[in-house]
Amino acid sequence: MAYDGVTLYHLIREFKDLLVGGRIRKIYQPETDEIRMLVNVGNQKYHVLLSANASNPRAYITEKIKENPSAAPSFCMVLRKYILNGTIVDIDQHETDRILELSISSKNEFNDTVVRKLLVEIMGRNSNIILVDESQRILDSMKKVGTTSSRYRQILPGRDYIYPPENNRLNFFQVDEDSFNEILLLNQEATVEKTCVQAFLGISPAIAREIAFRNGINSNSLISELSKKQKQYLYESFNQVVNAIREKACPNIIYLNRKMVDFSTISLHHLREAHRIEVYSSVSEMLEDYYFKRDKAIRFKTRSANLRHQLDTLLKKNVKKLKNLQSDVETSHKNEKYKLYGDLITANIYAIEKGQETVTLANYYDPAYQTIDVPLKVNRTPAQNAQSYYKKYNKSKIALQYLEGYISETKEKIYYLESLLNGLEQSTELNELDEIRHEFLHSEFNKKALSKEDRKKQVLSKPLHYLSSEGFHIFVGKNNYQNDYVSTKMGKDEDCWLHVKDAPGSHVLIVANGRFITEKTVLEAGVLAAWYSKSKHSSNVPVDYLEFKYLKKPSKAKPGMVIFTNQNTMYVTPTQDAVDAMEVVIDND
Repeated sequence: MAYDGVTLYHLIREFKDLLVGGRIRKIYQPETDEIRMLVNVGNQKYHVLLSANASNPRAYITEKIKENPSAAPSFCMVLRKYILNGTIVDIDQHETDRILELSISSKNEFNDTVVRKLLVEIMGRNSNIILVDESQRILDSMKKVGTTSSRYRQILPGRDYIYPPENNRLNFFQVDEDSFNEILLLNQEATVEKTCVQAFLGISPAIAREIAFRNGINSNSLISELSKKQKQYLYESFNQVVNAIREKACPNIIYLNRKMVDFSTISLHHLREAHRIEVYSSVSEMLEDYYFKRDKAIRFKTRSANLRHQLDTLLKKNVKKLKNLQSDVETSHKNEKYKLYGDLITANIYAIEKGQETVTLANYYDPAYQTIDVPLKVNRTPAQNAQSYYKKYNKSKIALQYLEGYISETKEKIYYLESLLNGLEQSTELNELDEIRHEFLHSEFNKKALSKEDRKKQVLSKPLHYLSSEGFHIFVGKNNYQNDYVSTKMGKDEDCWLHVKDAPGSHVLIVANGRFITEKTVLEAGVLAAWYSKSKHSSNVPVDYLEFKYLKKPSKAKPGMVIFTNQNTMYVTPTQDAVDAMEVVIDND
């Protein structure tokens, strides 16, 4: 979700309660587009983050401290000159737009008290942080905007500050029914969502969809398609949402299938059914958690991209190799006819003359005794032709023996590479990614020399920990190292071990703990085994299950590779709902 005017409205109310009257004791700039301020309010200290990052512009009180660079950038020095040790006297929002205004009382060069403003424009790639004096003249800005970038609005020291263009958008707190209907009249060919976003300052697409949802209509419906009654109800749902904004903030992060997809400071009814909502006690806490997790996800994706590419390339190479080997096997089986040709020529050697291109012979191996045409080399005797066919047959027979070994070896490589990719798919933490990378670097596929850091023993991450509906603890390995730990270190003889049949996937362990493991719990664990495998999107997935005592890891086997006996097989259809319904246990030790 965009950091919209609604989020900023609720953040400013929080800022007013906490920061007004506070003194700015420290200012530093850890990033080129980020300012941090330490504000003292009585005995309390607050670290205020202000960012003009093009991808993640934001403002909130943070608990995570960054290192102060040794040399302060010029903009940071200007802020220290004009507002360091100043007192925050007011915090406001321009209309309902995404502009945060911090009014700071400090002394000028004549020791007179003046109020300067630090303006934070949270507007995507146009985001900026600007310091203006008491007459709205720009003292400095984080990003300079000259005439080549904007004819309407230059952001340069000495220029008068001009607010960003509003494009006829209205403060949604000041909209009555007549002006709302006038907006609908002017946007007949636009959708409900687009109309709300373009007509009102600070309304994001998510809030626009909420307005449509509370009216019971599709946000992609054209205004011209709405009946008079629906338009009337649309204003009522708009009013409902505006009133919800006026009320106390309800900061929350929205998840879908364990993936963070959005945040909001009001309750979004249209996301309640299919999504999981995590509620926070403050807007700043929500924003910090959201951007921290988002940054971690981006860093994870970036760091995993190269490894994923390497694994994909190796997998495609081995799949192609397997296909070629299987094609060679088919060719070798077809070469069985050469033995037949040799036998028939030998049996009829005195009836064949040198120089013939072909000979028609009765196939005495055929119950119907049908004839067969046998090609011959004209420059060879019948005996030489027979020997040539026997030689081709023997060559194919020997090749077939080697091919079977190559095929088995290539299949093992494919399975192992798929297990690494499956681990990569299941991983969510950077330390889990490091485990997979460490395993790959120590595998036969890595041809590069290991660095000193890579040779270090890996600190193992923890497997997933679930609690079944009947209270049994279930552990799920997310990569081969975790699978090894689950399958060699955790289990006891009476425990139950599960794995999807004939496909890469997680090792799953049900801990009996002196209890009889029920069929219901085994089925729940089977769903987990299928879900955390290559077959997660299939139906009727076969899952093997057995007592832990029948499980064994061969000596020198690759990580995650085990053998077992005495298994039974069940069939399950894994779904996200079934997995989400299971309780997750957070292990802090």
